[in-house]
Amino acid sequence: MKNAKRKGTKFEREVKKAFENAGFTVVRSAASLGKADLYVEKLGSIQCKARKSLSIYNLFDGADILVIKANRKEPLVVIPLERFINIVRREC
Repeated sequence: MKNAKRKGTKFEREVKKAFENAGFTVVRSAASLGKADLYVEKLGSIQCKARKSLSIYNLFDGADILVIKANRKEPLVVIPLERFINIVRREC
């Protein structure tokens, strides 16, 4: 297995475990769910990406939540994983 593939698989497993530890049922798709890497019950599909660097981290600039938007695209909310899990665990 190539390093990039191994890195991606490891990250998917880490995200899966974080949701499972919070009490969610998670299925790792291995491409069976289309483009999504994971399916979290009550939340939906999740695409996981692990990169050497992402300039998006620089955009947080001390904020708790980041909302980003590209031209002619819908806005996206970026939030640290643990914070997100804590929010949705209270709601689900």
